Amino acid sequence: VEPYSTIGDIKSLFHKSYPQWYAARQALKLDPKEKSLRDDEVLQNLPVGTTATMYFRDLGPQLGWTMVFLAECIGPLLTYLLFYFRVPYIYSHRYAFTSSPLPVVTLACACHTFHYMKRLIETIFVHRFSHGTMPLRTIVRICELGNFSIHVTLNSLRDGELSSF
Repeated sequence: VEPYSTIGDIKSLFHKSYPQWYAARQALKLDPKEKSLRDDEVLQNLPVGTTATMYFRDLGPQLGWTMVFLAECIGPLLTYLLFYFRVPYIYSHRYAFTSSPLPVVTLACACHTFHYMKRLIETIFVHRFSHGTMPLRTIVRICELGNFSIHVTLNSLRDGELSSF
């Protein structure tokens, strides 16, 4: 490659030789213990001579950030609606598809639905993400463990256990 080539250019060449590793899935390093090089870094600006050894790491399957945010929002939206509409898979058939007698429950459902629909629309039409992708394995931590940790923190705040706020 030429001295003015970027790390992104090298990733593209690597992808041509090994199609299973698309650019977003690759991490290139000058030293195995250092952090990954950014795609916009130019070879001639790196601390290397006329030849360099780069270390490759497979980051695993990647998801675009738009898809990550959609997954984060669609889960809570659909889960709430399943319980609100009393889907027979959750409730017995006797109570299936019955409405709640309390208007506050309907208002809560409308507010919850509006909130998550707004987030979905913002994600699709408004947000721009600086990083292109995120590892697929991370989404499990964000949508399940991340949500759980927030609930534990909020519960601690209510109980007065966290006095630093």
